[in-house]
Amino acid sequence: MKKNTIALMAVLGAGILILLVVFGRVIVHPDSYLFSASGDAVKSYYNFSYYLKYDSGIDHNGINYPYGDHLQYMNTHPLYLQVIKLLDRFIYPLSDHGVGILNLSMIFSLLLAIPFIYLVLRKFSLPPWYAAVVSLIILFLSPQVDRLGGHFEMVYAFFIPLFWYLLIRWHEAKRKGGWTLLLLTTALLGGFTSAYYAAFLAIFPMAILLVQLWMHRKALKGYLPEGLHLLMIAILPLLIVKGLVTITDWVDDRPDNPWGFFIFHANIFSIFLPSHSLIKELSSGMVDLNYRWEGRAYVGLPATLLALSFLITMLLQVAGRKRPRAKNYFPNSKLNLYLAASVIVLLFSMCIPFKWGLGFLTEVLPLLKQFRCLGRFSWIFYYVFTVFTATYLYYLYRLIRLKGYRIQAMAVLLIILGFWGLEAMSRIQNSTSHIFNKNEVLSTGDTDIGAILEESGFSPDEFQGIIFLPFANTCGDKLQFERGLGAFTEAMRCSNQTGIPIVQSFSPRISLSQAMSSIQLLADSTIYKQRVDDMNQKPLLLVFTSQELNHQELALLDRARLLWSGDLFSLAQLPVEAFNQGFDAWKELADTLLDSLGGTGTFCIDGDPEQVIYQDFEGPSSDRAFTGSSSLYLKKGDMELLNENLFERWSDTAMELSFWLYVDHRTDNMPSPVLQQWGADDKLIHREQLNSREVHNVDGMWVRISKNLKPEPGIRYELTLTGKYITVDDLLLKPSGTRVLVRQENGDQLFDNYRVPFVTER
Repeated sequence: MKKNTIALMAVLGAGILILLVVFGRVIVHPDSYLFSASGDAVKSYYNFSYYLKYDSGIDHNGINYPYGDHLQYMNTHPLYLQVIKLLDRFIYPLSDHGVGILNLSMIFSLLLAIPFIYLVLRKFSLPPWYAAVVSLIILFLSPQVDRLGGHFEMVYAFFIPLFWYLLIRWHEAKRKGGWTLLLLTTALLGGFTSAYYAAFLAIFPMAILLVQLWMHRKALKGYLPEGLHLLMIAILPLLIVKGLVTITDWVDDRPDNPWGFFIFHANIFSIFLPSHSLIKELSSGMVDLNYRWEGRAYVGLPATLLALSFLITMLLQVAGRKRPRAKNYFPNSKLNLYLAASVIVLLFSMCIPFKWGLGFLTEVLPLLKQFRCLGRFSWIFYYVFTVFTATYLYYLYRLIRLKGYRIQAMAVLLIILGFWGLEAMSRIQNSTSHIFNKNEVLSTGDTDIGAILEESGFSPDEFQGIIFLPFANTCGDKLQFERGLGAFTEAMRCSNQTGIPIVQSFSPRISLSQAMSSIQLLADSTIYKQRVDDMNQKPLLLVFTSQELNHQELALLDRARLLWSGDLFSLAQLPVEAFNQGFDAWKELADTLLDSLGGTGTFCIDGDPEQVIYQDFEGPSSDRAFTGSSSLYLKKGDMELLNENLFERWSDTAMELSFWLYVDHRTDNMPSPVLQQWGADDKLIHREQLNSREVHNVDGMWVRISKNLKPEPGIRYELTLTGKYITVDDLLLKPSGTRVLVRQENGDQLFDNYRVPFVTER
């Protein structure tokens, strides 16, 4: 016991020393550094800091103004944030130190992982000195150390070792109640830190249950009580986390089919090869050994060589018609259960069996699709297999010692540990080489936004929200605008200093309808901006950078009043009326033009009706419609919308082609519209993929896809859509200057293929 305590204290001391060397400057000045100054990292810092300063409860009002969002979906470590909020309120003021608290929390979490890795190793009969050394190697080689550059809630490396240690104790105990309570508490703490931990700490015991059901297959009745107990440990925290979030969530249309489930997974190379290796470079021309970053869980060269030697030896034995003896490969019977379970989890992280034609299982269990980064589940295998490698190396060491080669055995073991340690050192050096960025975004520094506004004659309270240009926003994985991510960073700077919330959001789980209404703010003047109905009459603070703006953004900027201009960004006052200013003007123009349109009934035009193609898709295909009562629908495949020689009908007249495409939550991404030009003998001359992902012309859950073209002689134009859950309505092809009014039987009306509810019968 004394040796164990000494070794544990020594490894903690060594861990503290390593962390002081690596993170010393951050520990001394925690608020002065950002582990990343762009992307998800700044968003995580901002979400944490803004809530700590300005919010309470389960609402985060810093983004998606005027609606805000649920704290659980914001990557803000929600439960931990509540603890910090209580300390700030009753113990010590912490609200201005969100960045520093998050930095120190990540660093401390690495230290906290060491004793649990050590205790796990000790449970498999490894001596204290050896367990202490290996604990440091396993921690600093961990794929979770890589998350210091972003996805900060994923840095907490203690959850998996802690849960595993408690599972070991649970299996050993005759009275399991206390250990059950600790397991459930750990899983809930993890689940309210990130949904991924809830999933990690559910799938591991489930995999163990599967292994034990196989082991007790001849006596299932006797194992049933323990199996049900383990199943409860796996499922109950997941149900509680999911249930509480669902009950408290005021949004009912979050994306339920995020992109990435079949993309961001692990493979053999991501587990057994480092991200940069000589093997990969030498074989790059023959074999693709690359893998997604999300699937990386490299176990180290000693573990890789051990797995490779096992594979080669087993194959040779099978080729020689010898049956491999399991005891020679897996001598530690107490560890084998967890190793087998971790292999099951590893297969899941590799998207097996889903990528083998069984993807329909995700429809049966839709919760699975919420975890777009399956590769992260390989972390469980990482911890188990590195522990297994450590135990097997020590097993070999003892065998060699028993044969009288004590010095040689120790020398070989130390060399292996030394190399493994160098790999761990290389990992932490690579993972921390770019994280010491000066905090120039979420600190006042030289740019005091409050002072700038005061000099302009305003205070933060006079603005209801911040909108930034170039525009950046996401609508799940359907519509996505990334051009303005730099401006997003500057908007977060302004919001963090002033408390003014940001209109846009870059959260993949944001409400679809709310995201669409944000995107709609830059729609053409022909579309009424519905989001402003939920705003008050205060102006918005417009933050814009020197990056080139498109015509929609320039139009909005022209309606703003410049307050201040800086090197990185500028500020302007934007009246909320500016969003629908163009709409009101267009409405007046439309009312005037409609009086002059020729034709009667459902179709009116200021030109030749033969020069217009309109398809309302009124039929039995789908009862979901943009206008009218139905639309054209295809569950999966290719849909053809147009296929004809346009020049024969329109000569070289400039044309506008447009149609409305539904944003369907049942799949990620958007259907892909493609316009192809075919020449003589059906030879493909040109192929253009139309933009369906970065479109501001939003009306409800529909987006208007348009293309200007000029027909050429001898060319056949073919418009097709490819994808899943394709719903199309109201296709219009007309000369660019022609005005067209369509009246549907149910009263819906289109003017130039925009919905116009204000038009009256004439």
